[in-house]
Amino acid sequence: MKKIIGIFVWTLLITIILPITVTAGDETNPEIADNLGDTRLSLLDIDSAWFYEKEDDPEYLFIAMKIFLLKENYNAVFSISFTFNGNDYAAGLNTFNLRAAIFRCGLPKHATYWQWNRMPKCKGIIDSEKNVITWKIKKSSIGNLQSGDVLTNTKANAVPGFPLSLLYFILQFDYRDFAPDNYGEHGLNYVVQY
Repeated sequence: MKKIIGIFVWTLLITIILPITVTAGDETNPEIADNLGDTRLSLLDIDSAWFYEKEDDPEYLFIAMKIFLLKENYNAVFSISFTFNGNDYAAGLNTFNLRAAIFRCGLPKHATYWQWNRMPKCKGIIDSEKNVITWKIKKSSIGNLQSGDVLTNTKANAVPGFPLSLLYFILQFDYRDFAPDNYGEHGLNYVVQY
């Protein structure tokens, strides 16, 4: 009888714990999901974001963000943040009207302009046809991730870049988008595979 109760308790614990921690996301099962239409500017409207890895490229973590209408030549800042081992990390993308986009990753500190610009650059792809941004980040630059490590407090942001942000602020337009929407809420955890 004790064995049956023990098995029942373990089964119950596993069914409670497993849904909390997701091991690998994709576009149909993202770690971060958002409601479309929650910002009036479709260029910044987050659909979802997910983390993934490739077995043949194990030294990199990939993070993808889908935007309702992605345009590379619009002044904006897109970012994904997460916590690992007590440190807050971010993957960011600055897009501009008149110059090339810049992908960054690492410790953003308080994300002031100067600190953001000091974050290391990383590789990335902007796919305007699929409306997906993808960061390719060396695991050694974000805490030296190892198999089994868990990324927590996942969140996505899309905000207008300067000078549009100043203009929108003066006109009192808030076109920013956050996913999840509510302050203090986060997406699902991600467990590092390789």
